[in-house]
Amino acid sequence: MSFRRLALLLAVVLLAASCTTKTKELPQGPPREIRIINNVEVADDDRILTVRYWGTECEEFSDSEVEYGITQIKITIYALVTTDECERAGLQQTASITLDQPLNDRIIIDANTDTVVWEP
Repeated sequence: MSFRRLALLLAVVLLAASCTTKTKELPQGPPREIRIINNVEVADDDRILTVRYWGTECEEFSDSEVEYGITQIKITIYALVTTDECERAGLQQTASITLDQPLNDRIIIDANTDTVVWEP
């Protein structure tokens, strides 16, 4: 192996070693969990949804994923759990979601449970 290749390899190894933490783990934020949707209200504009789901008092709404189909829209709700020291008893939470396209008489399905949570 040439001196140049050896020097380059050593530089790469030293750079990679300096990028790790003392515990060799990546820092982590609060866990993101999927929530079960109870029901959905649709605003008059056919784009803004009020989604009700079961959560806890120790979490906050994170984000949602929306899949658009021809006859249905599937929604997944995510929450960030802010502490482990919380009872897991159900607490009704709400989130507002703005659709990229009108609902147009499609049903809404909770993607987590594959159940219909709203229909026209």
